[in-house]
Amino acid sequence: MALQEKAVIESKNVTYVYNPQFFKKGVTEQELERYCDVSQYESSGKVVQVFIGRGRTYLVNDQEGRRIIIRHYYRGGMMAKLLKDKFLCFSATADRSVQEYDLLLRMRAMGLHVPTPVLARVTRSGLFVKNDIITKEITGARNIGKILSERRLADEEILKIGDSIGTLFRAGIYHSDLNINNLLLDGADNPWICDFDKCEMTSITPRRYNEMVARLKRSFDKESEERSGMMWTERDFEKLVRAIEIVFKEKY
Repeated sequence: MALQEKAVIESKNVTYVYNPQFFKKGVTEQELERYCDVSQYESSGKVVQVFIGRGRTYLVNDQEGRRIIIRHYYRGGMMAKLLKDKFLCFSATADRSVQEYDLLLRMRAMGLHVPTPVLARVTRSGLFVKNDIITKEITGARNIGKILSERRLADEEILKIGDSIGTLFRAGIYHSDLNINNLLLDGADNPWICDFDKCEMTSITPRRYNEMVARLKRSFDKESEERSGMMWTERDFEKLVRAIEIVFKEKY
């Protein structure tokens, strides 16, 4: 990395990992805490959009007018009802926001089209921790699901998306939740991939490859069922998978 993109401020109960390129020299823990505080963006009218998933993810304008995305981590599955956003402090993924931050830096250094990490926060309380991550908005980006509800993708766009996914796999990135909504196209039709919680660099075995492609297929099928008039066909998905395979298998 030509520029320093990671610094740490740590106290008894909170760890902040942040990108010095976004903050003044000597930034304090209190300033980083305010930077993460969604309520101060709401009260000052700086919330641009709210995305609803397991929880709420916020697109906001920061104090410098830069658009950033603030995401709090929530549990999935059966444990979600019991623990909601709490993770055991001794689990391997307790500091999952820091792990995602570090993975984003590694992927960007490899030239992959993924978001720029701005800040990760781990807050400790007894046996549990909570996590938050902030990334820079990808200018003009929209997820594929929304685009397909309005228009078809050109073959060139499908091939670009497949190329991006295949390049990710070839780089050894296992995406634990690859789906239609974390595939993006920006205003110049460049593909991006986001949401790398619980993802890792590893050997992409045939089993892992098939898992990711099957998960992606299920997400397209589900979106097609839930969005009437979605402009996507089985033939389109075949084109996408073929593009993924061509790039991924260049490694072997």
